[in-house]
Amino acid sequence: MELVDRYLKSVGSYLPKEQKDDILRELSENIRSEIEDQEKGLGRPLTEAEQEALVTRHGNPLLVAGRYRQEQRSVAFGRQWIGPELFPFYVKVLSFNLGLASLVIVTIFTALFASGQPVTMGDLIGAVFMQVLIQGGTITVIFAVAYAHLTKHPDRWNPRKPGQLPALTADERTAGREQRISRVESVAQFIALGFSVVWLRAVQRSSHFVFASAAGILTASPVWHQIYWPLILIALVGMLQSAVNLFYPRWVRFHAWTRMGMNAASLAIVYFLLRARVWVTLNDPDATAANNHQHGIAIINQSIFYSLLIAVLILVGFLIVDVRCLLRDRQAKQPVTI
Repeated sequence: MELVDRYLKSVGSYLPKEQKDDILRELSENIRSEIEDQEKGLGRPLTEAEQEALVTRHGNPLLVAGRYRQEQRSVAFGRQWIGPELFPFYVKVLSFNLGLASLVIVTIFTALFASGQPVTMGDLIGAVFMQVLIQGGTITVIFAVAYAHLTKHPDRWNPRKPGQLPALTADERTAGREQRISRVESVAQFIALGFSVVWLRAVQRSSHFVFASAAGILTASPVWHQIYWPLILIALVGMLQSAVNLFYPRWVRFHAWTRMGMNAASLAIVYFLLRARVWVTLNDPDATAANNHQHGIAIINQSIFYSLLIAVLILVGFLIVDVRCLLRDRQAKQPVTI
């Protein structure tokens, strides 16, 4: 019953804690009752393939959990763009991104205030509102694309790994079926990287997109200008990979190698940034102004330093996962000798 247990665990991961135990108990009883009835009719235990077919009939774990949810909130403008199945995850991702951006903005404004620079509430609200428009729009579009794909192809999920995007085991590959890259992943990545290119171009033209009203006082150090085109190149390579996998989803190794190259290049850029030690400076190099704002600049640069360290850990983790996946795929394709 391992396959059934994995399915129930996957459904439970999408359920609210207060409803989880009761719903899983009811769903488990239904599935196991069906299994017992079929085994009595056949006079033998169900094979793994028969269990897989039974679980598949119950449906995608995400959609099943959505039907049990009491809250049916969604995002709709004329039509429903993000349904109740994805809405809780949409809220979590949006809250995390906006919270992180707000933390950075508040840190900058706090540093300015501590250094004696007058800061108004209107400036702070304006900076936060700009981030809401940029990040809110990007995340909403990505989830809308994902929801459209989910509703159009509700049966495209893998019962063997119900908590993941469809992925095939080595046995399934040898049986003739091929691994594919999800088109939802390709479209979402293309949109997100496209927005990042537009944002980087806007920042290059005006630091107001980063520092808001403080752009007259603060400026990015020269190191950011040195990595601008490498960042653009990485984003364009990612968009190209997404476009290729959108039309050729079976090019899995191309996807894996490209992603690993992008992560390695990103890690090199972060390392280059760490060596700079100074990432934000004053527009006015006057000694008096520098002394007045020294404390605020130190706070901002310290925050950026810790953020870059976290980015290093994340990118190293991504690279480890990429290498393991490529090695596992290589081993799976090696012929078995007897």
